[in-house]
Amino acid sequence: MVAEPITESSKPPTQGKQPKQPKPQNPKPEKGGGEKVKSAKDLKKEKRAAAVAARGGENAGAGHEGGRPTLSVTNTGAAGESRQASFAPSGSASASAGGPGPSKPQRPAHFSEPSGLSLSNIQQNLFFSHLPHQDFPDTSAALINGKLHPLIVRLGVLMSSGQLRGANARTMGMMSAFREVIRDYECPDQAVLWKDLPIYLSPMIAWLEGCRPKGVGGGNAIRWLKSEINRLGEQGDRSEAEQKDYLVEAIGLYLRDRIEFADKVIADNAKEKIRNGDTVVTYARSSVVERVLLEAHRDMKVSDPEAGFKVVVVDSRPLLEGRQSLEALSSAGIPCTYILLPLLSSILPQADLVLLGGSALHSDGALYSRSGTAIVSMLAKEHRVPVVACVETYKFGEKVVLDGVATNELGSVDNLLSIPNNLSFGIKPNDLSSTTGGVGKHNLTPLHLVYDVTPPSLITAVCTEIGFIPPSSVPTVLGKSSSVV
Repeated sequence: MVAEPITESSKPPTQGKQPKQPKPQNPKPEKGGGEKVKSAKDLKKEKRAAAVAARGGENAGAGHEGGRPTLSVTNTGAAGESRQASFAPSGSASASAGGPGPSKPQRPAHFSEPSGLSLSNIQQNLFFSHLPHQDFPDTSAALINGKLHPLIVRLGVLMSSGQLRGANARTMGMMSAFREVIRDYECPDQAVLWKDLPIYLSPMIAWLEGCRPKGVGGGNAIRWLKSEINRLGEQGDRSEAEQKDYLVEAIGLYLRDRIEFADKVIADNAKEKIRNGDTVVTYARSSVVERVLLEAHRDMKVSDPEAGFKVVVVDSRPLLEGRQSLEALSSAGIPCTYILLPLLSSILPQADLVLLGGSALHSDGALYSRSGTAIVSMLAKEHRVPVVACVETYKFGEKVVLDGVATNELGSVDNLLSIPNNLSFGIKPNDLSSTTGGVGKHNLTPLHLVYDVTPPSLITAVCTEIGFIPPSSVPTVLGKSSSVV
């Protein structure tokens, strides 16, 4: 018995038979014409959208995560070739394939449309949120901790409140406090002083850093102190009292040589540049510049009672530190003029010299000083007035700073919005609370950057205790004094 071959006409009829789908790799249109067959990519997107919608339906009302907006993409066939992308809550059933169009997005109750001011606040947070800001320290927790000396706690309060301001004053206060801490320190049994003392000082250094950044000069002083402590291990057997006396004496010599004597030598060198009848411009307040002007005035009056020079004190808000310089100079009999920074361009044509202080001088010659110093230097160069920066060598830093955003400090804004005529811009103090990041109902974000960076091209010379040097010679000085800086 021979089986007959089954032909196409002899096949049993099938109901609802669909035509063969082409291979996913090479989609081809059907032979009968009409719409194109969906590609594998389109089918995959539809399947993914349906799975996301189904998963959202299961997790609807499951807490905060269920209301997170998701992106659903729907591709129609080849006839439409349209793509719809809509943000809808993941729990919405309208995002499923084949369902109705996307519904209106639902916003949380606390959602508010971003405005231009809030966007500027976001940019402010992006650019300045990494900078340290001055907060009043928690002294009760510090004292209860037991790891901090009371003098260190008091020093941190003075630094954070602004009562102890200036790089020299903060460095001298910090090193003097550490000297008293070392005197009161008692080495534990079965411990070595030069190994245990750095561990003992570490939380105190961290506390002071949290109250106010120590800066380049303070950092160099702390590194020097740690190197002196490590040197005790190389000096043979000494009693604990002898080691402590050595450190106390070394700290005293550091303060005398690197700050006190350095300021005296800088004053002797810089006062030679001030002649009879000159007009000297200074900005804000610098203890070194004050000493230069006072000694120059004293020596000039000794040689010739009729000789003298004038000083223009330039100041800016909100700190207004120039008032203290104005009081010290005017009480000594020096003719002074007090102006704010916007009026500087009208005074510089009559100026002969600009004396500036600095918090640090970086290895590329850039001067890191009070905010506004760069504007003074730029205008002075525009009017061809020489600019002399008076900086001690212990403030020289090895870093290269390109702008004032990467490393800076956020100062207090309490006095930023208060002006002398008692107007407060219609803003109450409670409107700018720290809980809202300084942004109140007025959408106002006050910003106070403490320092700025002056390029070395705007500085004529740097007066140090080793003499006048160009800003480009900072790396050379750092290399020669690396053992003491």
